[in-house]
Amino acid sequence: MGTANANQNSGDQPGPKLEDTKGAQSIHRAMALLRKVAAHNDQGATLSKLAREAGLHVATAHRILSVLVKEGLATHDPVAKLYHLGLELYQLGHAAHQYTVRDRFRNALEIIAQRSQDTVFLLIRLGNDVLCIDTVQGKYPVRTIVVDVGARRPLGIGAGSLSLIAFLPQDQFEAVVQANAPRYPNYKNLTADDIREMARKGRQAGYVLSDGLFHEDAVSVGVPIFDFQGGVQAAITVSAIRPRMSAQRREEIYQLVQEVVRAEGLSP
Repeated sequence: MGTANANQNSGDQPGPKLEDTKGAQSIHRAMALLRKVAAHNDQGATLSKLAREAGLHVATAHRILSVLVKEGLATHDPVAKLYHLGLELYQLGHAAHQYTVRDRFRNALEIIAQRSQDTVFLLIRLGNDVLCIDTVQGKYPVRTIVVDVGARRPLGIGAGSLSLIAFLPQDQFEAVVQANAPRYPNYKNLTADDIREMARKGRQAGYVLSDGLFHEDAVSVGVPIFDFQGGVQAAITVSAIRPRMSAQRREEIYQLVQEVVRAEGLSP
């Protein structure tokens, strides 16, 4: 009996069970792979490259990555055979940043929607994709919903999406376009050269135009929002039915967005 009491009071704890050790090992391996995916997120990485850099057998890496993709922590492009970080990981790891950006821009979006009476969207970059993080509806009775909050698309597809990269240095712009080239044909058979031409026109105008890409009767104006260091921090898109988007009004929308974000202290 005394021996039993001594064992209870000794402070000794049973060692980890074998299954606990294996579980921890799986988590360590998953984290190692996620870090490698993150390191190559802009261009993406193949299974063999990730396995090699994480020091894992290809079959093991494939099994873990499949779970990460299923859970939304990673994405896999079956055409390019490349892995990128997933939206779920972004939402977990950058939730504070996302909500900070949304909060900072909310008043500007409401002002633009009130003055234009059209639908306004706020978009940010996520690797080689664009993410819509907020929208405000104007009062015009015919509304255009070209993207939902939380929707993710390849950078370059859509007015706001393209405006996020059109004003980047040429080498950075090209890196995104080349990485996303296999995905562009999924959107009305667009090619990388189509994206380059739209970006060229956007740089000349100061904003990017999308006409009927997602809805036949919808026209969108995407305006890049520069930060005080000269980088593109976000994009604001205003969408309306085609009869409301004459060439003159497109220019007015562009000027309105610039006026509001400057007045709100969001851009120089």
